[in-house]
Amino acid sequence: MGTSRSNALFLAVTCIQYYLPITCLNLKEVNLHKELFDKYNQNVMPQENKSAPIEVTLDMVLMSIDEVDEKRQTISIKAFLEIQWHDAFLSWNSSKYPEISRINVKNSDIWIPDVVLRDTYDKLTDLGQIDGKANVESSGLVTIWPYSIYTVTCKVFIGKFPFDKQSCQFDFQSWSHSRSDLVLKSKQKKPGLKVYKESGEWDLVSTKVELESRPYGNDSWDHVLFHFELKRKSLYHVMNVFVPVLCISVLSIVSFLLPSESGERVTFSISIFLTLAVFLTTVNSSMPESSDEVASFSVYVGLQLFGSALTIMLTIISLNLFHRDESRSIPKLFKMLVNICGVQNPNDEYHITMDVQNENTINCQNEASANEHIKLGKENDNVTWRMVSSALDKLCLFSAIFWHIILTASLMISVTN
Repeated sequence: MGTSRSNALFLAVTCIQYYLPITCLNLKEVNLHKELFDKYNQNVMPQENKSAPIEVTLDMVLMSIDEVDEKRQTISIKAFLEIQWHDAFLSWNSSKYPEISRINVKNSDIWIPDVVLRDTYDKLTDLGQIDGKANVESSGLVTIWPYSIYTVTCKVFIGKFPFDKQSCQFDFQSWSHSRSDLVLKSKQKKPGLKVYKESGEWDLVSTKVELESRPYGNDSWDHVLFHFELKRKSLYHVMNVFVPVLCISVLSIVSFLLPSESGERVTFSISIFLTLAVFLTTVNSSMPESSDEVASFSVYVGLQLFGSALTIMLTIISLNLFHRDESRSIPKLFKMLVNICGVQNPNDEYHITMDVQNENTINCQNEASANEHIKLGKENDNVTWRMVSSALDKLCLFSAIFWHIILTASLMISVTN
């Protein structure tokens, strides 16, 4: 016994005289670890009183919004959590070890609350990272900082794309401990944003933290919910999709102003139709493959595509009337269309002028009556198939303008309300 005491005293004197003070401190920390973990069992909940539940505090520091995947209906964020609880088996007398106020230990060496993230896309996310480290204070307060990219399912509503807002939540709970054993809390009213970096696609509109206790069986489970409301940055989609579609639709209207003699009307209309079809494919490729709703913008592009197809059909009909043999009789319905649209034969004015010059004996009043009779007669008798074609083009032009205005106004009302 005397020899052991002499050896211990010799080591202490040697440590003080020949080694740095930090070495002595390390020896004390080694002794502290040995004292704490000699009989420690990480499978036993560290409760002084079995009837009192362990209180676990869970806070979040958001770093970035990584991705909102409309196809998979998921949201991914980069964040680290701060999880704290008191371990009754990991406290020590600070007067015995005055130089040591805290120690670091592996997560695998201590009891970790089985807090998990619900509704993950692929597998349940366990926050007790095996390769992580925990900070333990002399009071028994244990703190871990799990860091990861967290992905959960989130219903994405794309009806107002690209002016849509999304609301998603991250739900944390204990997987195997009910409220009678483990109580989940949070010190935050909203996640920390001190290190948050803005997303290039989404604006973070609002956040909040909510605590819930949900009954299950004869007990209840605590939940900590982190809510995020996001708004899509629409400038990219407006400049690269909406504005081009709008311009192409205007060109579809202008196609009715092309002269029938040019021979390019059908080619021009088909080119517009194909371009709109490409844009519709581009818009739909960013939409969920299965959705309870259809984006208003997709409906808008689809209706513009329908209008473009109708333009091609009407253009072909107009060209058919333009090149029809003048010997064929013109139905009264087409003559009425010519009169309503105010289309005149370009040769009428010339013939009327020649007739008036040859009638020198007619007074001014009779001349006006004669001219009126001539015009009325020519309105019915001098209608040509080319005039019918021009009247149809004029009618289609105004109809296309009206169609375009109604569609654009409806889209604006739909996505801004």
